[in-house]
Amino acid sequence: MRRCWQILIIRVAPAVLAVPAFAQPMPTPTPSPTPPPIASSALTVRIVPPSPDGAPDPTQSVPVNPVDAVPAEATAGEKKAAKNELVIAPIPLSNPTIGSGLGVAAVYTLAKKEIEKETPPTTLGAGGFYTDSGSWAGAVAAKASLKEDRFRLTLAGALGRINYDLFALGPREAGIPITQDVKGALGEFMVGLGKHWFAGLRAAYGKTKVGLQASENDTIPVPTEQLDVTLVALGLKGERDSRDNVFYPTTGSRLQFLVNYNDTAFGSDYTYEKTDISYSKYIKISEPWVLAFKGSGCYASSGAPFFDLCLFGASNVLRGYTVGRYLDRWTVAVQAETRWRFANRWVTTAFLGVGDVQPALPSSADNEALPSGGLGVQWIAAPQNMITVRVDYAWGQDGSHGLYVSIGQAF
Repeated sequence: MRRCWQILIIRVAPAVLAVPAFAQPMPTPTPSPTPPPIASSALTVRIVPPSPDGAPDPTQSVPVNPVDAVPAEATAGEKKAAKNELVIAPIPLSNPTIGSGLGVAAVYTLAKKEIEKETPPTTLGAGGFYTDSGSWAGAVAAKASLKEDRFRLTLAGALGRINYDLFALGPREAGIPITQDVKGALGEFMVGLGKHWFAGLRAAYGKTKVGLQASENDTIPVPTEQLDVTLVALGLKGERDSRDNVFYPTTGSRLQFLVNYNDTAFGSDYTYEKTDISYSKYIKISEPWVLAFKGSGCYASSGAPFFDLCLFGASNVLRGYTVGRYLDRWTVAVQAETRWRFANRWVTTAFLGVGDVQPALPSSADNEALPSGGLGVQWIAAPQNMITVRVDYAWGQDGSHGLYVSIGQAF
């Protein structure tokens, strides 16, 4: 069920909703040598774009991790007050799936009381967008670590209307313009099992209704029972996360495994299983250079509706592809990205990837490897938590391309 709202709202336009920045599971940061700060309710607000007087000083060294930027006098005993941070970003977008438009996103992080505690910051977020295709969506989310990170809680909700092309006859055939109303919510609760390990449960609800954008179009080539669907799922999730920073990792790794069970016994219209697994690795080459790698796989059992199959183009898996052009029973993909912090508040990126779709539908029987690549630039909007606003331009096969704007890293 998670795909019902998360793929078609958050994943259809991940660059706009900014949910990736605050709804992802938060890793355990590496303890800092900095002494405990003085608790403070002060709020630091960062609004995009930066003002001219906020330009970086090119003569200064560029630490790749915020921990490295702690002044020497602070490590010698001076206490540093923690601050809440708010990032508000108006986001222009041009997405290969839903067209061009404007979005806005906000991420609010609460300062930790003791900076050396291995506890990610509590994060709240909201975002929305509207495009020239008539698509719109909005989402809210919250992530909290409780009892010194013994428990992790995530809550999220979204709704909207997405107008896009359905490639039910194959990725190289003309798409059929459809409109899809979606709404959904999820809750996730995880328990720490030891150093870096977490496991827990996820419950999700989604409702979607599909129709043609124009009356002169032909009928939609999917079973009629998939045009008005309610999905209810219970999921099992496991994670090992050793990244050194929630929003801008430079070392460590992250392994995620999620199995979602949709069942009529829960109130769902369909019974099927969907599994997602991913592994990311981060290597700091030198002070300003970081290499990031990610491998991911998806499997959907028989009985899944067309909009909850595995696909490329969503959730930053093979950027550059229209969501829904390549989808089927299972997918695999690998990606690599280099991140160079060339100035105090600026980062540039380059990325490459390749993926494969295993056919389960007769119309997509041309199984082949799909390449992806692109370039990006990021502005560090919230230096204390290293929250960035990024712009990526990516391209794929057969002239497919797209511009993505979002808060946070792609992975």
